[in-house]
Amino acid sequence: MLEALSYRVRVPLNISLVVMVTVVVITVTLLGYNYRQMDREMQQSGESLGRVLAKGVAVPMLRDDLWTVWDTLRAPMDVAGGEGLRPYVITVTDAVGRVFASTRPEVFRVLSEPAVVDSRYPSADWLTGASGNDATRAGWLDDNSLLVAVPVLVDGSTVGSVLLEYQRPAFLDRFGGAVQQVVATTVMILLLILPIGWWLGMRVARPLQELAGVLDRIGNEPPSRLRQGLSVETRPGRDEIARLRGRFHDMLGQLADKEALEQEMVRADRLAALGRLTAGIAHEINNPLGGMLNALSTQRRHGHADPVTERTLSLVERGLEQVRDIVGALLVEARFQGHDLRPEDVADVMTLVQSDPRAADVRMDWEADLSGSVPLPSTPVRQILINLMLNAVRAAGPSGEVGCWLQREATALRITVCNDGAHIPEHRMEHLFEPFSSSAGDDGVGLGLWVCYQIVQQLRGRIDVRSEPGRTCFRVELPLTQQRDVDREALPA
Repeated sequence: MLEALSYRVRVPLNISLVVMVTVVVITVTLLGYNYRQMDREMQQSGESLGRVLAKGVAVPMLRDDLWTVWDTLRAPMDVAGGEGLRPYVITVTDAVGRVFASTRPEVFRVLSEPAVVDSRYPSADWLTGASGNDATRAGWLDDNSLLVAVPVLVDGSTVGSVLLEYQRPAFLDRFGGAVQQVVATTVMILLLILPIGWWLGMRVARPLQELAGVLDRIGNEPPSRLRQGLSVETRPGRDEIARLRGRFHDMLGQLADKEALEQEMVRADRLAALGRLTAGIAHEINNPLGGMLNALSTQRRHGHADPVTERTLSLVERGLEQVRDIVGALLVEARFQGHDLRPEDVADVMTLVQSDPRAADVRMDWEADLSGSVPLPSTPVRQILINLMLNAVRAAGPSGEVGCWLQREATALRITVCNDGAHIPEHRMEHLFEPFSSSAGDDGVGLGLWVCYQIVQQLRGRIDVRSEPGRTCFRVELPLTQQRDVDREALPA
């Protein structure tokens, strides 16, 4: 049954059970010790009282003063209180073991033998010490009656014995009081310790509970989000649960990287297929498109069209030219003829972007950490910068902010373009670099990021985007170790 419970219940419950068992065992041990101590206390009380009475009745016994002996025996029986330590009956026997006086004369008559009156009593030899034991003696008459025999000595000679019979039930009243006190103390300890034990158990089980909750969410939420919600301790000497959480945290990170890589590969394959398809379609369209534009040009040079036809031909020509521009955008080709990228090229891009009317109300932060020329073709890199900056300006809107940072490193050129406009919804992220994927309300045909992606791929770089409310950043990394003479190819025709 316990196996079906959660660890957040099992651990505190087990700790509470251990606490309860420990307290109960200690309580039973103390009560058992108190019970045994009660028997020893009863015997010690009898021996002590017997020695006092033996001294008090010695002289009266020599004088055969029965009443004085009886009064002496009655004195401890008349003491108020102390019922638990009071003897049940006190009897004095003479040198031959016959009754001399008793606190219960109706039972133990004078000159009678105790063993005859009460079969539980031992023989006269044991009572008088004739068996060779003239010291104080004690023995149990039955399970509840203790008999203590103290010799009465006069000048070293035994003249009788003082017999004290104690009843255990009388002592049990005192033992019951001790039991009540121990039980009350035990209950108070349990009421104090159990909440502490339960809290400690919950504290131990809480990390396991959080880890189990994260495990239950695997498959339903992205690993990156699960990893953010899992706290990890970094202090040295961590316990087993902390190390387990750390390893699980690392595993979620590896799983998130794997999923991101898989998504990137799927997106790259899809975009490569789209690139081949659009390039093929564009080349097929260019042939008849060029023929139609040539026919229109011939008609306008050699024909004599009326005004209506002329306006119609102009409309058709503008439409065909727009189609040609779109098709030309689909035929991205990184041409490497020309010089390497220089700081002046980057400054030209800034000038072109600032000349855009939409950039007039946008605050720009521009930083280019370049020293000398960069071994990258200037034309495609400028195209990447222009497309990303114009997209950022359009996304930021009036009174927005756009930042562009270029940093040259040992093996790569890093470009970062950020804006504070509306973030890109998650459902658009997978199709962001596909052609004609502009969101509603954007001007243009949605080819800017497509062109950037194709150029970056030809330059053997990588491009990614991180978007959250209030900030969207595109990051491009272009390696500097490429062999430009190998990369002179355009996209497949």
